[in-house]
Amino acid sequence: MSSSDVEASEYDLGTTSVRLIRVGNIVQILFSNKLEAKFFYDETATRFKRAEREFRGG
Repeated sequence: MSSSDVEASEYDLGTTSVRLIRVGNIVQILFSNKLEAKFFYDETATRFKRAEREFRGG
């Protein structure tokens, strides 16, 4: 694995910080605040399910 296959970035969002780590095609999102992570994943899952329903025509 070359160094271009691994990237990391960190963002400060006030109440939490988010670290994005990419290894190859896998992206990991790490939150410093568990509650912020829960809200992010809940919202993302809801949007994904909605997009999936629209894609399937229902």
